[in-house]
Amino acid sequence: MIPLDRLYLSAEYQPLIDSNSLNIFGYEALSRFNDDHGNSTPPNIVFEQLHREEQLLSVIEYKAKAFQIRHSNLAHPLFINLDPHAAEHNFDKLLLLLTSREEITVELIENTCINDARLSSKLLSQLKAKQIKVALDDIGAPHSMISLDLLSQVNTLKFDIDWFNKTSQDELNLIKALIQFAKNSNKLTVLEGIETEEQLELARRLQIDLVQGFLFKDQFVKTPTSVKLIPQLSAEKEEIEG
Repeated sequence: MIPLDRLYLSAEYQPLIDSNSLNIFGYEALSRFNDDHGNSTPPNIVFEQLHREEQLLSVIEYKAKAFQIRHSNLAHPLFINLDPHAAEHNFDKLLLLLTSREEITVELIENTCINDARLSSKLLSQLKAKQIKVALDDIGAPHSMISLDLLSQVNTLKFDIDWFNKTSQDELNLIKALIQFAKNSNKLTVLEGIETEEQLELARRLQIDLVQGFLFKDQFVKTPTSVKLIPQLSAEKEEIEG
C-alpha cells in the first residue's frame, strides 16, 4: 500500500497539436504524484489503490481537478480526465467546479466492464445536460470497447495509436469509417501516443484533426508548485458524506 499521506499532488499539461499547422489547440491535464523526496509515483498505481475506497477516490479526484483547473492556461481549451466512479459520490460539487472553467472538455474512458460502461453513459448525459463538452478517450486501446451510445453523443473522439499499429485491413477500414463519421458529425478527432514523424504523417494522411504524444515532449508544461495530497482529507470527506 502506498502511504498517501506522504504524497504531493501536481499536474502536467500535454498539448493537443493541430496535425497540419502544428499549432497548439489545447492542453490535456494529467495528475502527477511525488513523495517527500521528489520521487514520482505512477498515477495508475495511486488510482488503483483509491478504487478500493470510492469515497476517498471522490475526495482526491475533486482535489486533482480543482488543482488542474486552477493552474491551467486560460488562453487554450482544457481537456481533463474524469473517473465515473469518483463522480458518483460528489457529482454536484464536481459539476459546479467544471462549469467554472470555460472551454473545458471532460474525457471519459469506457473499458470492458459493463458496469463502468453504464456509469460512463450516465455521466455523459449529466455533463451534456450542462452543455459541457465530452471526449471518448482511448478508442482502440487494448482495454477499451466501442459504445455506439457514447460515440454518437461525444464531441471528440480520441484514438489510441496502438490501434493504428495493427495491420488488418478490416481494422483499418473501421478506423477510416470512424474518422469519416466524426467529420460528418462535426466531431474533433485526436490521435494519442504520437512518438515519431511517421506517426504524425499517418495522422495527416487520415485527416485527423489533432495529435498528442511524446513527439511534443518539449512543449509539456508542469506546474511549478504542488500541494500535500491529503492535509484536509478528513474535512473534505465529511463535507461530501454530509
